[in-house]
Amino acid sequence: MTPTASATVADDRVTLTALPPAALIAFDIWGDIGPVSERVAAALGGKLPPLAGSGDLPGAWRAIRVEPTVWWLTGPLDMAEAVVAALETALEEDGGVTELSGGFTRIGVKGPSWRELLMIGGIFDAESAAFGAGSTAGTLLHHVGVRYDVVRDDEVHIHLGPSYGGDLLHHLSAAASRLDLPER
Repeated sequence: MTPTASATVADDRVTLTALPPAALIAFDIWGDIGPVSERVAAALGGKLPPLAGSGDLPGAWRAIRVEPTVWWLTGPLDMAEAVVAALETALEEDGGVTELSGGFTRIGVKGPSWRELLMIGGIFDAESAAFGAGSTAGTLLHHVGVRYDVVRDDEVHIHLGPSYGGDLLHHLSAAASRLDLPER
């Protein structure tokens, strides 16, 4: 089930939103990562993020490095085909591209208390200062792969399979309503 609702809980200290559909394109570099990543960056018009990093690219695209040689790109659905073609040209025989749109959903968690919310049942330290804007982390929740992308200091996007999206949004909403959040 794809999440379709949004909820504001805890006096706007945490806002949960089912984000609109977006393209998701994965690419893997097989060759010498240095020169190949430079070709890809030139094709995309911006620098690729380092390991466990993320960042904005031109045209409302966001790059998320999910493994040492694998990146995800999220952005406008209507531009996915053009981005796939640009990646295939830039990668040549040194990598592969997979269009994954429709195979994931996104939830936005925004507000000054998003970190406290993610600490409930989390298996990594969302409150660490090192997990700031431009950081990404992956984990498993209920046997589903989940990727957190800190887009701003007060906002994280959660990428996950659509089969768990509605349930996670529900569980996060319930947890947020029970948080004893301090006034900020």
